Amino acid sequence: MKDTKEDHQVLWLKFIAGDDVAFAALYKEYVNRLFVFGCRFTSNEELVKDCVQDLFMKLYDTRKKLPKVENVKVYLFNAMKNMLFNLFKKEIHYYQIDTIEPVFYTEFNGETRMILSETLSEQKLKIQKMMDLITPRQREALYYRFVEELSYEEICVLMKMNYQSVRNLLHRTLLKIRSTAQDNRTA
Repeated sequence: MKDTKEDHQVLWLKFIAGDDVAFAALYKEYVNRLFVFGCRFTSNEELVKDCVQDLFMKLYDTRKKLPKVENVKVYLFNAMKNMLFNLFKKEIHYYQIDTIEPVFYTEFNGETRMILSETLSEQKLKIQKMMDLITPRQREALYYRFVEELSYEEICVLMKMNYQSVRNLLHRTLLKIRSTAQDNRTA
């Protein structure tokens, strides 16, 4: 299956019309992505796995009531994030105390660490140090924009922010990172 937004929309429409093969294709396409995405909010991999499975079960059970969506990836990421945050409301250690927002982790889980260990370099360590200087909300916005390559509009949906606020957040974040990088070069 091609990894295009349009192909995923077609699969989604077939799935909500009752096509089990389309559901299986969507599951195969997104199960790992949703797991990695969920691990950005918690290091509890079992909780994330359970949420991914619960999400797909809920989607399957309610498929006839699901809306037509423009972007399946954003819809699924938003559903996953909401499902996790509903669980997090019960446990305070998942929250950033100063902002009372769920923490967006930039540390990698065990599986991802193993995959990345071969390619870890000095540049990645410098990037991690810079990432530690920004807020979880800023890290989340960067992840959506540059890792998931989402548009500003899509980020607005996931972060529940207006367009200009997302642009300002990313702009301030990039300025801070550039400033830190320049300070490190001159030091």
